[in-house]
Amino acid sequence: MMKPDNTQRHVSVVVSTYERPNYLCLVLEALCRQTLLPAEVLIADDGSSDATGRALAEMAGNVPFKLVRIWQPDEGFRAARSRNNAIHRARHDAMAFLDQDTLPHRTWLECDMEHLGPGRICIGHILHMRESAAGDLDLESVKRGEFEEWHDPEENRRLGSLQRKVAAYGLLRRLGLGIRGRPAVGFGNVAAWRQDLLNVNGFDEEYVGWGQEDDDLGWRLYMAGVQPIAMVNKALVSHIPHTRSQPNENWRKGTNIERYRRKRLSFRCERGLGAHPHGDVRVSLLRETPVSTS
Repeated sequence: MMKPDNTQRHVSVVVSTYERPNYLCLVLEALCRQTLLPAEVLIADDGSSDATGRALAEMAGNVPFKLVRIWQPDEGFRAARSRNNAIHRARHDAMAFLDQDTLPHRTWLECDMEHLGPGRICIGHILHMRESAAGDLDLESVKRGEFEEWHDPEENRRLGSLQRKVAAYGLLRRLGLGIRGRPAVGFGNVAAWRQDLLNVNGFDEEYVGWGQEDDDLGWRLYMAGVQPIAMVNKALVSHIPHTRSQPNENWRKGTNIERYRRKRLSFRCERGLGAHPHGDVRVSLLRETPVSTS
């Protein structure tokens, strides 16, 4: 594992996973090379089989941070509940979130922590890797950081367009022109303050199946007065190209989109962190004491 330049900060990183142990190991390798190490990494496991447990056990001896697997039974796509399991058990105020297929660039966590604080949420960009890169990904290429250069050429145009949009919105707000709207929130690359998440009762566990649970939490955080920070061209992650494990062609006709479109009367959801801990959740401490980087 590559030794980072900086020591640990009191940050809890949550990685959501389901039946992708090979991708999960790549994400852990990318976290090991951060210029700013997390104090703990919490694996929010939505019911993976023993293969994920074996892969984590193999990686655990080499990671320079506390590593915890938080597993719930496989009863369908329950990302909201799974992430709440991790938020409930996090030990630090500063939290950052990844998915099993989002590889953080070397300065990802350091960039987020430069901007994160109470009442703020940092929303990072996800770069899409070119399709041909999937076959070249392994632990060694991630350790060397090669994946940071493997994004689709179209991403440069997208990033430039996004930067111009954010700059224009910022200028209009400073001029007092009252631009409405907010950045979309996807928890494949987000950093938030734990108390802010507790204040809104975390993810709404009524969301079962693919989609909208993260946007819903984002809206409720905004309703509670949390300020969005658009981390354009900072705190980047790269998305591993793959086919979707769960078809979502009918997503816009599903119950999640109907729930999301309902008017929210409160920034607190009814079925969230307040119901934790759940009795069917298994917590496995895979590594206790972080490796000293001094």
